[in-house]
Amino acid sequence: MLTAIRQIIRRFKRDDNGAVLVEMTLVTPFVLLLSAGVFEFSNILNTRMLLDAGVRDAARYMARCSSDWNTCSGYATNLAVKGVITGGSARVPGWTTGQVTIRKSKSLQAIDPAGTELYLSATSNVDVVEVSTTFPYANLGLWSYLGFGQLNLTVFHQERVLGW
Repeated sequence: MLTAIRQIIRRFKRDDNGAVLVEMTLVTPFVLLLSAGVFEFSNILNTRMLLDAGVRDAARYMARCSSDWNTCSGYATNLAVKGVITGGSARVPGWTTGQVTIRKSKSLQAIDPAGTELYLSATSNVDVVEVSTTFPYANLGLWSYLGFGQLNLTVFHQERVLGW
């Protein structure tokens, strides 16, 4: 009986037919996890780029707007979120105008104390508008199973004011 078991084991050792199946069984979960991570990361990056484009558009609009502050900031927040001054649909689902902050920065010096020219200006100070947003990216998909919590995407942009 012992001889028969040894012969079966020897035959099994020389047989490579099931090796690929075993290797694929071990590797497949890791490949799927890596693929899901790449797809989710690309979604996060795409959302971040859309937020950045919106905030940049709003800052540029505010820097050149010649109306009063309240009118311009209302248009700029809608431009940031929806891509148009009035109406439109959100660039990023769930992003609202209440999440966009627009403020006029303190007048900045055109030349720093070391003598470096920071802004080309005929005056010693320049006005800067700052637009920022924080967007909670809650749907992490597979990453949430790995222990990642809610992700907050924060975007900030400054533009030198040419209007007003």
